[in-house]
Amino acid sequence: MRWVGMFPGQGSQEIGMGNELLEKYDELLINTFEETLGWSLKDIINSEDPELIKKTNIAQPYIFSVSYCYGIETINNLGNPAALIGHSLGEYTALCLSGYLDFKDTLKVIAVRGEEMQKAVENSNTTMAAVLTSDLETTIEEIEKLNNQGIQIWISNFNDPSQIVISSYIDDMNYLKSNPKALGAKRVIPLEVAGAFHTEIVSSAKKPLEDTLNEIDISKGNIPVYMNVDAKKVEVSTLKENLVNQIDSSVLFNQQIEYVNKDIDPDLWCHIGPGNVTAGMVRKSISYKDLKVINSLESSK
Repeated sequence: MRWVGMFPGQGSQEIGMGNELLEKYDELLINTFEETLGWSLKDIINSEDPELIKKTNIAQPYIFSVSYCYGIETINNLGNPAALIGHSLGEYTALCLSGYLDFKDTLKVIAVRGEEMQKAVENSNTTMAAVLTSDLETTIEEIEKLNNQGIQIWISNFNDPSQIVISSYIDDMNYLKSNPKALGAKRVIPLEVAGAFHTEIVSSAKKPLEDTLNEIDISKGNIPVYMNVDAKKVEVSTLKENLVNQIDSSVLFNQQIEYVNKDIDPDLWCHIGPGNVTAGMVRKSISYKDLKVINSLESSK
């Protein structure tokens, strides 16, 4: 069976997620995690503070670690996938499971990524929103017109044929929320994020991320990974560059789905990690495919 694993990014976190993994994966989630980052993931998992897990520097290592463990479970049960993809942060989970990155090194990189992205958006007065549209081409044209009129809009994510995620300044986003027709869209749904990720607002995070990536070793992975910035298979020679550029580039997740479907024609697509967001993106992109959501030990079987 040809199956593909997909990993979610920031925003998929939930209070208490991964609690069931602590006993089985104590070496990774307790010992290695705390040794590497200097704070306790177990304490975060046991916390009931929803604001705590919204913080970028907390959420990103948390989501990665939990998704990684569920990925191990899935591979143990289904065998190696034909390919892996990840949405933004989820790309690091895919690269780590495929063998391009080491778990400990990935934690170090993600910690710097999260901290620098958080710094970059602080006091930026920016935010993000999902745009639901029945005509993506028209919506993109309307965004270009608004940009020409002085309303700054970035397309941060291409999720599926009917949804993109945009970033803008808060005042402009409030206007768009009340006037989705200005985008040729059905709805504009604000997201609870710290600021405009995958835009030039966070470009200052690129150099610290690049410096950290240059301190770690990259190996040749044993599972193909399709990358966010160009939707193509990763090459060792360009992996670091792609991860750095991902910071302020659009996430081409819909294109990744299409490329994987064309190249591999999978029998099964698996969302692996908290939530189920990537399964929904596949459903809207290639709805005839079999889907599985793996966000617990039970569902990984």
